[in-house]
Amino acid sequence: MKINEFVSTLPNSVITGDSIVIPDDFIRKMFSISNLNSDDVFYHLGIGNNPSTLQIAVEEFKVKKAVGIDINATVIDEIKSKTNIIKNVFALNENVSSCSLSEATVIFSWFTDEKINKLLSKKFESELDNGARIISIWSPPALFLPDKIDFPILVCEKPFKIGVDIRDQLRAIYKSDCIDFTASWNLADRYIKSFGTVDTRHHRFLNIFQSLIIWFNARDLGITCENEIPPPVKSYVEILKYFFNIDLTDFY
Repeated sequence: MKINEFVSTLPNSVITGDSIVIPDDFIRKMFSISNLNSDDVFYHLGIGNNPSTLQIAVEEFKVKKAVGIDINATVIDEIKSKTNIIKNVFALNENVSSCSLSEATVIFSWFTDEKINKLLSKKFESELDNGARIISIWSPPALFLPDKIDFPILVCEKPFKIGVDIRDQLRAIYKSDCIDFTASWNLADRYIKSFGTVDTRHHRFLNIFQSLIIWFNARDLGITCENEIPPPVKSYVEILKYFFNIDLTDFY
């Protein structure tokens, strides 16, 4: 089946990311890298099914206050039911584009919608005080350049450094002006392993699939090292087609 057909077979919650549960150890790693501490007010934008971020922030990292924000009222009701006995934890049913962020000193934001990220980047610039940190996964919002990197975790601190284009971000994160297929494979592998929740039986399939998507997206952005489609890309496209019935040849 073509890639669009394959995606259409997946649950909507998988496509939107609404059902993603971030492992507790990954949350602790994010907080440690961002130096979350007792002087901070923590905000999780688009909290979804992750009340653990608030609980860990308050109970283990001793923040003054932990706030989860989500546009889905049902999600917020569930968060409240799970955290109502924890002091200094709050869940707000608001749109992240219009809520106030002025009291936040550390924000976790993991949106894939570029429109939302561009809007949020303006809010971060205008509403946050110097010293505030933005935690993101895989890539920073807009063209922000990270101050701390432990891929896929990235931390940007205000006053923010802003890149001119995607290549500036590429240099800051990957220490290279371009991405070859080996880099795509390694990035996918590190991303998958970092969450520690993927069954080892499915790891190789996910690594192949995600590394191909990374490489093709990088090519479309004009930041691949190869001028032509490299042999490993062609080989893995064929493997997906004939062994998994997923056809990526439209990407050619």
